[in-house]
Amino acid sequence: MEEKSFKLSGVLKRVLYFNEENSYCIAVLENDQKICGVYVDTQIEKIIGEEIVLTGNWINHKKYGIQFAFDTLEIKEAELFFFLTKIVKGIGAKTAHILLDKYSEEKLIKILNDTPNDLLSTKGISAKKLDMIVKSWRKFQHLRELGLFLAKYGVSSNLITKIYQNFPEVEDLIGKIKANPYILINIKGIGFKRADEIAKEIGINHRSDFRIMACLNYTLREYCDNNGNSSIEKTLLYTLLDDSLRFSNEDDLYEISLNKMLANEDIHQTAINRFSPSILYFAEKRILEFFKRRENDLQPKKIVSNFNEYINKREKILGFTLSDEQKHAVELINDGHKTLFLIGYAGTGKSTSARALLELLEEMFSYDDIITIALSGIASQRIADTTGYNSATIQSLLIKNKEKDFFEQKVILLDEASMVNSVMFYKIIAKISDDAIFIIVGDDGQLPAIGAGNVLEDSIKYELAPICKLTKIYRQNEDQALAIIANDIRQGKVPEYKEKYEDFTFIPVSIDNYYAAKNTYSSNDFSLLREDNTTLILQNIINVSTSYIEEYYELIKSKQISKALTLFQIITPMKGGVLGAENLNIELQKIFNFSSKKAYQSKTYEYKLTDKVIHIKNENMKAQSMTMYKSGSSDFLQKRVFNGQLGLIIKLDFEESICIILYPNDDMVVFYRFDELDNLISLAYSLTIHKTQGMEYENSLIPMTFSHYIMHNTKLLYTAITRAKRMCYIIGEEDAFKAACKRIESTKRQSVINDILSLQQKNKTFLL
Repeated sequence: MEEKSFKLSGVLKRVLYFNEENSYCIAVLENDQKICGVYVDTQIEKIIGEEIVLTGNWINHKKYGIQFAFDTLEIKEAELFFFLTKIVKGIGAKTAHILLDKYSEEKLIKILNDTPNDLLSTKGISAKKLDMIVKSWRKFQHLRELGLFLAKYGVSSNLITKIYQNFPEVEDLIGKIKANPYILINIKGIGFKRADEIAKEIGINHRSDFRIMACLNYTLREYCDNNGNSSIEKTLLYTLLDDSLRFSNEDDLYEISLNKMLANEDIHQTAINRFSPSILYFAEKRILEFFKRRENDLQPKKIVSNFNEYINKREKILGFTLSDEQKHAVELINDGHKTLFLIGYAGTGKSTSARALLELLEEMFSYDDIITIALSGIASQRIADTTGYNSATIQSLLIKNKEKDFFEQKVILLDEASMVNSVMFYKIIAKISDDAIFIIVGDDGQLPAIGAGNVLEDSIKYELAPICKLTKIYRQNEDQALAIIANDIRQGKVPEYKEKYEDFTFIPVSIDNYYAAKNTYSSNDFSLLREDNTTLILQNIINVSTSYIEEYYELIKSKQISKALTLFQIITPMKGGVLGAENLNIELQKIFNFSSKKAYQSKTYEYKLTDKVIHIKNENMKAQSMTMYKSGSSDFLQKRVFNGQLGLIIKLDFEESICIILYPNDDMVVFYRFDELDNLISLAYSLTIHKTQGMEYENSLIPMTFSHYIMHNTKLLYTAITRAKRMCYIIGEEDAFKAACKRIESTKRQSVINDILSLQQKNKTFLL
């Protein structure tokens, strides 16, 4: 007999516990009833103060006592109000309240369907706005049916919006979901578990190939995306399937589904008992083919006949002397190589070498035939500044050349290559013609790319193209040690961090005899000691940050927005906690933005005029150029805004519920609806280390605490420290810093490239 399910409702008061890995939470309602369960729609803290409806059962927890273990959690919200404010264009929350106070739901629906002109008497609805409302209402009416259908399965209003955004042009979406609820698994917040619950309600057999293949496909892609691998070993894959499908010892069932998916080429075998999703398999297979095709394909003649004479002349013009390593890189290109890896750690002169390479190639190609590219706008601007050549973000160049077979340019230099995952790397090489020169510049000491693949390290390991490795560290004077310190950490050494330097300062805020105290104090007393020390670290962070406020505002006043945004950056390993990005953003906003003008309060942050923000999701947005915006143009562009772009809030329009953000590096002014802010932007006074990959700041500050120990390793710390150009501060616990310096990151990503080439080495054949 199935256990009976109960309903509970109330206002969420506070969250007692939340596990970021599995989204399990324990919380309290306003009537002091405790609830627990998994909530994935958004971060549970964001819905504090909301009235919620839960289904589940009462349990008795050993520590927390009687509590309601929920299976579903929904925000209680009038369905029509949600639809009018979140889906229909032209109706904000204020207007929706006026309409629903004036009319019953049934009456308002009838007016919108039959006599919309009746709404012209409502304050705030003009003829132009009514036209927008009516068109939108008619276009999206079927979404209300979708909402009513999915609500039966515990799918919240916010998730219904996400579903529609993922399937905007699909006809009879309800019918398609009934036929295959697993089409929903790609939507963040649904995944396999929620889609599987819907499938169970619809009546899909829990042992069917259909269900197992959906889970296998989802599990494989999730594992690769979350772990950075592009392939997985079969035993681990089957263990993950057991967990998701709630099976045990069903390998025979898995084999049947696996073989069907292999036959359909939904997945691919990359080595003995290793498998990869199609998208990653083909991306990395074609990357290998690209390098193999270019292996012995040289330019027919040298670019300059007397290389030494050319170098001597260039050095006099440039005002610096190239090292033997740098000369070797230039010579490889001069000798006719069409592909080159230029690899160097912090301070080894990669930018200088890149400039020398491009200037040599200008002897053969025109200036406009040469372009430098990078993943982020700031990295793209930096390589343009240091080399003097045209630059673009990878995404903007791909979009510009979407309809073309190949890039127009004959020389493409990719900077910050460690940031580029397999799929993005494939998109680049797919647009490079066989006669074009491709130079890949990177630092394999940094964190690997976000997403699956390990192209830079694999390319170096297997020497897929000529490699020039820069090892000599340059420093302008003995008082500058940032590069030396970073490279010591990369190698697992504790640097001379206590000395006085122009570009590095360590401010110790430590618990005396940390390890002894940990073993001596009671758990509660030691916890209080750590809390006090964390507060001291935060106070020191605020003190240092305050010294940059005046310069920050001077740059904004003088319209040097790009420089203002990269003047000073807090970089921290984690989002949560007192010294995590979210809390630091709130604390830093208090000192960097003392605007008294009206602010918009989202569920996470309060947004004010002149706030520094970061876009956090690749998205097509309503935008204008700065010239269009200044002229008051009513025309708009559709622009792709990418994850990681830094911007400044230049207007908050409370009548239209719009936040307007300037992205200076891209000459782009972007218009956000208030209800989009939580999903699309964040304050950026403090960022996680992963968010700052490929970026460079004049000054940076890194909190150092044992609270972040789970994240500490040499790659993470090296990446954080090398984001600073002029000065890097580290504030916190010395023992935590020393431990991080010694904790060498040993996790190796598994990749399709490695699977294929390691198999080739065993078999002494190269089969693709």
